[in-house]
Amino acid sequence: MTYNFARGEWSMEGLTYAYSYRFSETPVFEQEDDCIVNRKNPLQEQGFDNITLLTKEKCLPGTKITTVCSFDRFGAPLITIAESLTLDENGKMRYGDYLEVVVYKNGVNVWRMYFKDGKVTWDCLLCVEFSLEEMKKHTLSAQILKNKLVICANERKMILHIENMYPSFHVGVNACEEINRFYSMEIREGNEE
Repeated sequence: MTYNFARGEWSMEGLTYAYSYRFSETPVFEQEDDCIVNRKNPLQEQGFDNITLLTKEKCLPGTKITTVCSFDRFGAPLITIAESLTLDENGKMRYGDYLEVVVYKNGVNVWRMYFKDGKVTWDCLLCVEFSLEEMKKHTLSAQILKNKLVICANERKMILHIENMYPSFHVGVNACEEINRFYSMEIREGNEE
């Protein structure tokens, strides 16, 4: 599946909006000429919309997701790998246990998020520091394998061993912390290496 997020060039076919239990707001992306973008939101704790687009169907190990994105100031566009989706009491899709592969001005982070007893907690699994310019396009990819992630950020490759990887999962992109723009997303399902 390939999505070019320019105006008039894509549809929601195969995708759904979904939201972490960390946030009560359920906004959607706004369309710009060449991308989709989140916005300022004074109701959000961070002051900006947190929005996720995920695959409706689950993927299997071997899947690779690539996005071209940019961020303002403290923005943190990321790839979300969610174990499952459920409908909440308001009919909105939610995900609880998930991984975040984040690119931001100081490099790449990977977070593992856990949902238990109505709360989301997290552990940082990886932090690789290098400079990335704000308001410039960056390419971020993650290939999800049975026991590791192969991550590339602007051709910088990182491999992270992951214990207890989800046997199947939803993948997509998420706008977090400040303004984030997504220009494209490609999801290639493949076989485990």
